[in-house]
Amino acid sequence: MKSPSATALTVGVLLAGLIGACTLTSAQAQRPSPGESSGKRIAERNCGGCHAVGPGRSLLADAPPFRTLHDRYPRGGLDQILEEGMLRPSRVPEEGSPPSHPRMPTADLGDDEVADLKAYLRSLDPRAPVPEPPGG
Repeated sequence: MKSPSATALTVGVLLAGLIGACTLTSAQAQRPSPGESSGKRIAERNCGGCHAVGPGRSLLADAPPFRTLHDRYPRGGLDQILEEGMLRPSRVPEEGSPPSHPRMPTADLGDDEVADLKAYLRSLDPRAPVPEPPGG
């Protein structure tokens, strides 16, 4: 039979290991993915002239800060807001003009850049994640 101090030591070591594992997992969850980091750089380069990409106010008063952009679209509706004139459409519509956002230039990004920008914007959305649609 183990002595009370040996049992306490064993429990202490197990608890320390568990706390360390939880801390490591938490730190890893807070570290941005490479896509999120790349997406933030894309946002700074293409959108930062008007929108606040980090903390603070946007340079253009009516341009929402990116940290609150999720308030403008329904949960899971990121593609819709990006397609409303923020990103150049992959296909030109058969009739009429593509939708556009007034006063905002359309960004011409490659597929990987669009995916990274979406990853960054999703990382700012505090709502529960919605499964990404196939090919999204």
